[in-house]
Amino acid sequence: MGLRRKALGVAASLAGVALIVTGCSGNSSDGSPTAGGSGTGADTAPATIRVMLWGNDQDITSIKDAAKGFSTAHPEVTIEWETGDCAVDYAACKTLAAGGNLPDVFVPGTWTYFDAVRDGIVENLTPYLEKSGTSTSDFTPAVIKALTASDGNLYGLPMGYNIQSLFYNKDEFDGAGLSYPPADGSYTYDDVREWAKKLTLDKAGHDAGDPAFDPSQTQQWGYTNSISIPIPQGYLPVLAAFGGGILGGPNRDQCTADSPETIAGFQWLADLMWTDHTAITPQLGQEEAGSSRWVRGQVAMQFGSHEQVAAVQAQNPALNFGIAALPKGPAGNATLWQAQVWSMSAQSEVKDAAWEFVRYMSTDGAGKQMALIPAYKDLAQGPDFAQAPGEPADLAAAQIEPASWPLAITNTDPTGVWGLVTSQDGIAPALDDIISGRKSASEALNGICASTIDALLQGTK
Repeated sequence: MGLRRKALGVAASLAGVALIVTGCSGNSSDGSPTAGGSGTGADTAPATIRVMLWGNDQDITSIKDAAKGFSTAHPEVTIEWETGDCAVDYAACKTLAAGGNLPDVFVPGTWTYFDAVRDGIVENLTPYLEKSGTSTSDFTPAVIKALTASDGNLYGLPMGYNIQSLFYNKDEFDGAGLSYPPADGSYTYDDVREWAKKLTLDKAGHDAGDPAFDPSQTQQWGYTNSISIPIPQGYLPVLAAFGGGILGGPNRDQCTADSPETIAGFQWLADLMWTDHTAITPQLGQEEAGSSRWVRGQVAMQFGSHEQVAAVQAQNPALNFGIAALPKGPAGNATLWQAQVWSMSAQSEVKDAAWEFVRYMSTDGAGKQMALIPAYKDLAQGPDFAQAPGEPADLAAAQIEPASWPLAITNTDPTGVWGLVTSQDGIAPALDDIISGRKSASEALNGICASTIDALLQGTK
């Protein structure tokens, strides 16, 4: 899956939610599961659970297929499937919560998960984990760490995660006489820039390093990245590799948007678009997304997630492509991952059955859901992911191993400030100036913390 929409705008007040979510059945008065919530399923009472999904048809089908094992193991539980924006667009979740109509189970992304935790609309799963004997050590450590709230509890379990990697067209690398990018990421951002020049061709066959190159006649681009939209996984991994970012500090609530490292990362991205003319620009992206152009063979390299494998299989199975971990920047190798999270509504009146579903889908049923990397045990290395038919040979090195990098960042928002900081009141106008080529990164960002962002952050405290 690529980036799912992040909507952190302020909606109607939820002053009544705390009253709505207390006193629901299925738990004892101290919040621990009742005897029926043992995690074994043996004592689960007959129940109907509402499960809300989001994604494309293939995503939803993959989840329903995975849930067949749950239905076999728990014939006493009936699943009512729903689709909706809740958890993708958090405002939709808040509306359902305010009306007391949240489904029993839904799937926040890492970008909305802590909003749901703060608003009390998701159930604390730690007592259920302890009661059932489900060990968090069986999950990818980085994912569990990122989902652990400030109170030390978990309010969801991972469905799986995706991670940003370099996807490249082998035939176009061969045509330019270039060696393939090392799968382990042992190459640099300077390498990518130089490769992009040699891989960008105009209609006369001149590459972007040739004085005769005509950028108005480009027919093959060297590089694309979702910075042209822009969405965070397009720029956050690059900024991290350069040693920068938009927000820093242990709680991600300190402005670093005008640091020299952040400016250098943004300028690298801008230079490929506007100096080298080797990358898909926002204007070109509006005509056709850069990722789609890569699938069609019109772009040689892109930063993207595992959904690109499925896109190739569905749209251009003849594409000869490879995959590598993202390159090393001045600060080291960095990437961005994001997870989809099985969570139980605090409003649910059938918590025991809802918990059994969440537990199953995160453990016994993990794998092959939404084309995500399984976060449970060693499933990612097996036939559910790395060894599945049609997967590129270097998938483990490019997609699994980078999750343990020190600079593997995620898009959780522990303090709920990201949406405000990246809004039109925050950094969005400066970012638009950079990606549109109107200003250099230095001109757009110098002093923005003191002039704009710090006041926004202070207003949230």
